Amino acid sequence: MLAPANEPLSLLDLDGNLVWGKPMLGIRPTYRIPVNLNGQPAGWVSGREGSTWVSSAAAMVEFILSGESEKRDLAAEVLDKYRELHLLYRLAEKLSASLQPEAIARMTLSEVCPLIQATGGLVVLHQDGANTLHTAATCGESIELRPDIQGGSNLVCRVFNNGAAELANNLPSRDYFLGFEEATVSLICAPLKTEKGVLGVLLLVGPGMREFTAGDLKLVNAIAMQAAPAIEIAHLHQLELEKERLERDLQTARQVQAALLPHHMPVIQGWRFAAHWQPAREVSGDFYEFLHLPNNTLGLAIADVTGKGMPAALVMANTRSVLRAMAASRSKSLASPGALLAQVNNILCEDMPRYMFVTCLLVYLNTQSGEFSFANAGHNLPYLCAKEGVTELRATGVPLGLFPGTTYEVQKAAIQPGESLLMYSDGLTEAHNAQDELFGYTRLQRVLEQSRLSLKGERLIGYLLQQLTDFTGTGWEQEDDVTFVVLDRDENE
Repeated sequence: MLAPANEPLSLLDLDGNLVWGKPMLGIRPTYRIPVNLNGQPAGWVSGREGSTWVSSAAAMVEFILSGESEKRDLAAEVLDKYRELHLLYRLAEKLSASLQPEAIARMTLSEVCPLIQATGGLVVLHQDGANTLHTAATCGESIELRPDIQGGSNLVCRVFNNGAAELANNLPSRDYFLGFEEATVSLICAPLKTEKGVLGVLLLVGPGMREFTAGDLKLVNAIAMQAAPAIEIAHLHQLELEKERLERDLQTARQVQAALLPHHMPVIQGWRFAAHWQPAREVSGDFYEFLHLPNNTLGLAIADVTGKGMPAALVMANTRSVLRAMAASRSKSLASPGALLAQVNNILCEDMPRYMFVTCLLVYLNTQSGEFSFANAGHNLPYLCAKEGVTELRATGVPLGLFPGTTYEVQKAAIQPGESLLMYSDGLTEAHNAQDELFGYTRLQRVLEQSRLSLKGERLIGYLLQQLTDFTGTGWEQEDDVTFVVLDRDENE
């Protein structure tokens, strides 16, 4: 709408300064109509009193201003969205470059805290393997969650339990934090959620006077959704690195443990020795040992520590060391296998971990006569494979490391030319097949009866392992360590 050329109109700002038109010089009387924008005065239209053009011009200006205001708001909203997308893109680049959960948590907070003008922030994660929380990163003002924050129905607990972001303004700070100076706080809490569940929360804090908005909550939740999978991937990477390190350590431990076993079989005229050591895991609780004693005597020991893995391996190494040290003392009081086991038992009882013990069979062999004495601390009974048949050799005694002052029965026997002695651990007899049947002692004795005249040494061990494989099947997972020691006396002796 255009006013006539002779119609005086002017547009003034709120302070009365001329914005458009000409000054109303010499025109009397004049009057002004306010121009409003969103219900608030934005300026004035001035003209001749009684002119209808003044009100029409004011309405036109209000319409134009309203349109421009909408364009400005839309442009601001688009700019905000661009900034948010740019932030998320930049944050994604940063997060993908790190494989440490704590570093990712710190980067996330460093981006989001200034953006929404939070005075402090926390990334709180579930502790590995426990239903407790730990703070992975902080920013801004020093804040510490209350230890009992997990209890009740507070905002943090609801986000952990429901997996939905929340905000709340003007909350009592003492309900959430320790030693926080502000009487009230405003909180935004967004879940760090993946397909596996809620890993933790992103918690942002402002003073009570700082009221967070739904837009702030939406942005923080979008950032939390970006950070959560990055933290999970980094955590899985850390677990994989730890697993690889542990596997390397276990392989080294296995090599060290294998080095503790005899490197070579004893070389004694008229005798043959064979041994086999097969751990169920990387390390073993089984061991065997040869002890060179006075008076043409050779000690043969086989032992089995309760349990598996590293604890059993450590006890195994300690037991072997004590046994070798006592045998090397050459004390006359340790002249029998029972006396040596009793002394080893007394020493082990001092430091044996709770609920652990060691079974051990100890044989003293006279390599000249073939006679031997033996004592048994709860170990599997050895078998003497003679021409007349297979015989179990019994001697009573409780395992080592349980009761100090224990004595061990000593029994004697002899091995004739062409005969063999088998010592073994329970990884053989307690193996299960698919029907959950035990290999058992009866089966072992029957197998030995069938092979006692034809198989010796390593061939006998190989035959027993084959029998074990045939019994358990090819898909068998070894549950316990398997150890053999075989002593053969030559036929022509």
